[in-house]
Amino acid sequence: MSKMLAPCGIDCQICDAYIATQNNDIQIKQKMADGYKQHFNKEMPIGYYDCDGCPSEGKKIGFCDTCGIRICAYGKGFATCAECSEFPCETGSFIWTKNSVSKANLEAIRN
Repeated sequence: MSKMLAPCGIDCQICDAYIATQNNDIQIKQKMADGYKQHFNKEMPIGYYDCDGCPSEGKKIGFCDTCGIRICAYGKGFATCAECSEFPCETGSFIWTKNSVSKANLEAIRN
């Protein structure tokens, strides 16, 4: 199975939100909601975690739909940030940290 990469390099097919949506798995979504509440002290409805993958025309998990990385890459006509001469940039610095799998996915595309 080939990867379905978000512009940031996250492999949508191994993302809990994508998996839960595709399998209609309410337990995974509830676990995500519980984690969000624990980390951010904010409750989000289960539907917030619905996602058909960043590159799809379907639903996006709440924060991915408005992500600056996604907006920038798609605004430049790129499928992923690997196509951009400015990668890695400040926009993605919050996710492209040391040992970042998403950054490694994008670097693999470039090479």
